Amino acid sequence: MSSRLVQILLALSLLLNTFVLAGFVYSSWIASPSFDARLPPRPPPGSRPNPVEALTHDLDLDGGQRAAVSGLLSQYAVSRRERLRELQKVREETAAELKRPDMDMARIDMLVDQIAKLRTDQHKEMLNTVFQLEPHLRPDQRERLRAVLAERFAGSPQPPRPPGGAPGAPGAPGRPSR
Repeated sequence: MSSRLVQILLALSLLLNTFVLAGFVYSSWIASPSFDARLPPRPPPGSRPNPVEALTHDLDLDGGQRAAVSGLLSQYAVSRRERLRELQKVREETAAELKRPDMDMARIDMLVDQIAKLRTDQHKEMLNTVFQLEPHLRPDQRERLRAVLAERFAGSPQPPRPPGGAPGAPGAPGRPSR
């Protein structure tokens, strides 16, 4: 092989290595991370607490209170799992009906109504369980329970924000913008 050909191949190899190195540097130090990389990791299935367990966590129950309501919580968890299985079964039936070339709207309406009823029953059962917890709570926890219920489950509106953002923010009323 001629020395000219060897020099060209070495130059091309050097150029290729430079681009690869530049790509690694750009992707790891310069480029913003992708959207998925910024999301927190999803918890494994089954590790998310149900709404009542989350509420008891927010109320900071002590050991005695937790022991007193453990049977109620396990009964609710079993019932919730059964209802979620029923919901999934009806969803699968709905999906199968929607995939059919000759969809039956009457059947789809019935399935959608069934899903709504199961969700409504699940919500009522959750509230019933929460109210069965109430006798085991201290007065301050009962107050917090009512506030959390209004916040999460009843969808109480947030207090109105002043126009222009937070008080004292640039552009807010009473504060000149620079």
